[in-house]
Amino acid sequence: MHWIHRSCRFTVEGMSATHFTERDTREPVASRDLPRESNRDRRLSAALWCAGLATFALMYAPQGLLAQIGHDASVSAAQASLLVSAATLGLALSVLPWARFSDRVGRPTAMRYAAASAGLLAVAVPWLPTFEALVAGRFVQGVALGGLPALAMTLLHEIAAPARTAVLAGSYVAATSLGGLSGRLLVVPVADHLGWHPALAILGVGLAILMAVLIVLLPAGRGRRSSVPSGGRLAVHLRDVRLLALFGIGALLVGGMVAVFNYLPFRLETAPYHLAPTVVSLIFLAYLAGTAGSRAAGWLVGRLGHRTVLVLACAFMAGGTVLSLDGSLILILLGLAAVTAGLFVGHAVASGMVGAHATTGRAQATALYNVSYYAGSSLFGWVGGIAWASGQWGGVAVLVLVLTMLALVLALLPKANPPR
Repeated sequence: MHWIHRSCRFTVEGMSATHFTERDTREPVASRDLPRESNRDRRLSAALWCAGLATFALMYAPQGLLAQIGHDASVSAAQASLLVSAATLGLALSVLPWARFSDRVGRPTAMRYAAASAGLLAVAVPWLPTFEALVAGRFVQGVALGGLPALAMTLLHEIAAPARTAVLAGSYVAATSLGGLSGRLLVVPVADHLGWHPALAILGVGLAILMAVLIVLLPAGRGRRSSVPSGGRLAVHLRDVRLLALFGIGALLVGGMVAVFNYLPFRLETAPYHLAPTVVSLIFLAYLAGTAGSRAAGWLVGRLGHRTVLVLACAFMAGGTVLSLDGSLILILLGLAAVTAGLFVGHAVASGMVGAHATTGRAQATALYNVSYYAGSSLFGWVGGIAWASGQWGGVAVLVLVLTMLALVLALLPKANPPR
C-alpha cells in the first residue's frame, strides 16, 4: 500500500523505488503501461500458483471430513476441529522462523525445503495411528507449510518485473482460494467410498507431486540473502503505522470471512432450510468468487488505485453480509460470494503492498502480515461462536460488519492512504 508522504518512493504500477509525482497520486496506471510478461515472470507465476494451491488444499482438506473423523475417533466436534486448527497454528508460529531462515539461505532454497518436507508429510500424516498423533502431525505439517506463504510474496517482489507484481500477487492469492476450495471438496466423495484415511492420503500424493513441480519451477540458485540481523527489522516494522494498518486490514477481513463460513452451515442445516450437510458443504464453491476477485485485483489496482480497490473490497464484504440477513437462499448465496470476493481482493492488495512498502526486511514484514492474518482467522472465527450463541445469524452478521468497518477505517487513515 502506498501512502502520500514526503518520504514515499513507490509507483502505483511498479511498487519500485522511483519517486512519484503529484500526477501519479491522482491517475491510475493504464494497462498499456504494463510490460509484456517475460518467461521468468511466467515461470514464477506458475511456481507461486503451485505453492498457493498445494498449501491451502493441504491445510483445509480435513474440514469437510470433521464429522466422519469425529465419529470414527470417538471425539467431539470441537476436538475434531483441532485437525484444522493445529495446522493453522503451526503455520502461524512458523512464518517468522522461516523468514529468518530464508535470510540465511535465500528465498528459493528455503521454499524448496518447505515444499519437500510438506510433500512428504502430506503422504505420511493421514496414516498416523491415533487421533492425538494425527493432531500432532497436522501441527508439524503446518510448520512445514509455513515456509511457502511466508516467503511467496517476498520472492515475488525480489524476482518479478516491478510493474507486474500486483498482477502476480493477485494470481497467487487466486491459487490460495482455489486450493482452499479443492482441498475441502475433493476428499469428501473419495472418503464416502474408501474412508477418510485413504482420501487424505490420495490427496496427499497429488499434492506431493505438485510440491515437486514447485521445487523444479522455483528460480535456480540460493537467491537473494540478507546478512542483516532480522530482530531490528521486526522492531522497525512493528513501529511502522503503515504496515500495522495493512496487518490489521488482513486480520479483520479474513476474520469476518472465517466467521461467515464457520457459522453459516449451522443456519442452513436448521429451520427453515434443513439442508443436508453434504449439500451445505457446497457453499465452499463460493471460493470461486474469491479466485476471480483476486485474479482481478491487479487489474483493478491499475485502473482505480489501491485505496479505491480496498474500499470496494470492504463494500463487497459489508454488502454481502447484509444480503445474507435475508431469508432467501439465493440472496444468502449471493451474499456469501460477495463476502468471499471482497476478502480475496482485499487480501491480494494488502499482502502485495506489504512487500512493496517494506524495501528492507521484506521477508519479516511479509511474515508479520501472515502471522496477523492467521491470528485474525483464529481469533475472530472463535469470537463468531460467541456472536452466534448470543444472536444467531444476526449476531454473526453484526460482528462481520464491525470488522469490515474497522478495516475500512484503517484503509482510509491519513498515513495509510495509497496513491490513486
